[in-house]
Amino acid sequence: MQPATGVVTGSITYRERIALPSDAVVEIWIADVSPGMIVAQVLLADTTVRAEGRQVPLPFELKFDPARAEATHTYALKAVIKSADGQELFTSGDSTFVITKGNPSRADLVLKRGSDSGNLAGSSWLLEDLTGAGVVDRVQATLDFTEPGRVVGNASCNRFFGSVAIAGTTINIGSLGATRMACAEAVNNQEMKYLKALENAERFTVEGTILQIFVKGEAKPLRFTRRA
Repeated sequence: MQPATGVVTGSITYRERIALPSDAVVEIWIADVSPGMIVAQVLLADTTVRAEGRQVPLPFELKFDPARAEATHTYALKAVIKSADGQELFTSGDSTFVITKGNPSRADLVLKRGSDSGNLAGSSWLLEDLTGAGVVDRVQATLDFTEPGRVVGNASCNRFFGSVAIAGTTINIGSLGATRMACAEAVNNQEMKYLKALENAERFTVEGTILQIFVKGEAKPLRFTRRA
């Protein structure tokens, strides 16, 4: 008989010899990262641990409904440590798999400083999904971090350019300029939605060759794959 409640336990720590602010908050969650699910980022469970003056390692207990954990799916444990003002101080790096496919129900996560994951300078990305709406066939929208503080790319038809500020895994893209070449209606609609989404970007994650940018007011993120 399947238990009524499943539990994943473990601890959160980091290697840097830096005191954790007394008002720091640790957010921990289990996401379904099976192929085809990464865009939706379906959560199996999540919890919040408040430091309240304690230092790492911080223990956690994450309860979930076993009926929702499908044996053929892959689940990853994630965590982020935030300051009281929402700045991401430390984030989990490579995926730590739990629960299914022989993976454990206990994991001790070693987080990385937010700034370590925030260095996007020099990287180039191809848009694969526009906040859950897919993309127009045979139209390439891109995002290039050509140098610190600057982004350029192809909006779908026109080239765009602007400023970017990155702190940890938070991202703020300023008002974007663009060329004014005429485009087909479907391409033009995608372009306008893409540029608006970039200007409302709030935070991002990078996992291997996948960049996700989470947008204010949108349930699903922009999803990119890395370009050579």
